Amino acid sequence: MKKLLLVVLALMLVSSVSFAQSADKKAPSPAKEIAKGIENVGEFVGKVVSVTVADPAKGVREGTIKVADSMGNPVSYTVNSAATIVDASFNAITLNQLKEGSMVKVKAEKAKNGKEEAKAISVM
Repeated sequence: MKKLLLVVLALMLVSSVSFAQSADKKAPSPAKEIAKGIENVGEFVGKVVSVTVADPAKGVREGTIKVADSMGNPVSYTVNSAATIVDASFNAITLNQLKEGSMVKVKAEKAKNGKEEAKAISVM
């Protein structure tokens, strides 16, 4: 009986070691994937400091908006034509209709080039 118990324990030990070694070490954990997504998407509330509208004739290839938080720290976002911009009544507006000093909420993503890209801007 002792030999049978010893054999069973030895088999359990060997099988547990073999399963531990076969784990895929390159598979990312779900928590890391979620954190990566949160890092790439953000929401920012602040006052509009400046707005630059894209004007290819003047050499300005993309629109930008600079928004300052309550401490006055500015954050710049690129704004392309696919961005959704709405006023306080949820009516669609254009980038050049945003006024300096307006409170806005910007939903943005980090683009491949490392810049913050506004996906949606809402006037509050």
